[in-house]
Amino acid sequence: MLTLRIDQLEQAFDLNKKQLMQQYCDANNPYKVGDKFTDHIGTIVVEKIRYSYGDNPSCVYFGVGLKKDGTPRKDNNNKRNAWQINEKIKKP
Repeated sequence: MLTLRIDQLEQAFDLNKKQLMQQYCDANNPYKVGDKFTDHIGTIVVEKIRYSYGDNPSCVYFGVGLKKDGTPRKDNNNKRNAWQINEKIKKP
């Protein structure tokens, strides 16, 4: 009985922790679906936004990679994930 209750409390804690991390990510996310996002690999057009729940929670963007001229890549590996923590800082 005690073990069951502890398991229930741990599950509730994990769910609340995950929801808090999602709220944090959403509050610190300047991008939406359709925006362009650039990281150290290149630029993508955001199709989906997911979450990374590690020590530093952040958004993970998924989308089509773009060539330097802004057109979509046409190779077999044209879609990828890009982590918000790897965002390339734009110079002023």
